[in-house]
Amino acid sequence: MVISLLNLIIEIHSAEEYGILPGRKGTLEINNDICDFYENNFDEANRFSGNPLEFIRSQDIIKRFLTPAPMVIADVAGATGIYSFWLAEQRHQVHLLDLSSKHIEQARQRGKQSAIQLASFTCGDARQLPWDDNTFDMVLLMGALYHLQESGDRTRCIEECFRVLKPGGRAVFAYISRAASLVDGYKYHFLNDPIFQHIVETDLQTGKHENPTSNPHYFTTAFFHTPALITQELQQGSFEEIRIFAVEGFASMIDTDKIMQDEHQKGLLLKHLALTEESSELLGISSHLLAVAKKV
Repeated sequence: MVISLLNLIIEIHSAEEYGILPGRKGTLEINNDICDFYENNFDEANRFSGNPLEFIRSQDIIKRFLTPAPMVIADVAGATGIYSFWLAEQRHQVHLLDLSSKHIEQARQRGKQSAIQLASFTCGDARQLPWDDNTFDMVLLMGALYHLQESGDRTRCIEECFRVLKPGGRAVFAYISRAASLVDGYKYHFLNDPIFQHIVETDLQTGKHENPTSNPHYFTTAFFHTPALITQELQQGSFEEIRIFAVEGFASMIDTDKIMQDEHQKGLLLKHLALTEESSELLGISSHLLAVAKKV
């Protein structure tokens, strides 16, 4: 396993020593609420344990764009590495990067306990990647864009993915839909709370999601996209051949817990989601969206 000197240094030292956490002059600004949410209030490592629909659908979409192993893949903002280890199991060389030192440590521990090994673990910022130009066959950006409220930050993030991607390579970007809070509000009865009503209205009008409460079910600071905005930002970042897929699609509006426990019902649901995944009429109601784009 080859790890660059820079990755090795970052592994040895904490993220704070390298100026990627709050409180350092001349560094990228980090939202403390987001850091606190993932460090203390949310179990990212087990997010798919109750219902794996999002994970299964995302896997299905990503694997269509994989080429024979070994690909060199960057999993940027990849949290605890759930996609990293899945890809490494298929003999791809995967480099995991995440802002949270907690997530990186959890991923490192998983690697120590597993026969599946990642190429490197880096605690870093998606807006300032530590890799050389034209390094990766594929880049996954499965988390950062829906936490960056300022368009300049999102632009920088997309440009960094473009920079480290090889010509001809593809990048996969994850988004939360502009209507996600609206759908969840009715689905889980959050709209009984007047505060959540205000959250929904602000989300729909601006895309900027703020949670002024201590309720973790209301998520944390985020930015929710429309399909049109996704295309616009990726085009501005020089990406081409952009395709947008609904991950949960229409199933975002229903309770899928029991469906996913029945193999026949699950198979039927996955079939119908695949049939409608690029339907422009249904894209906006999906809680999560994936965009796949090419560096030409």
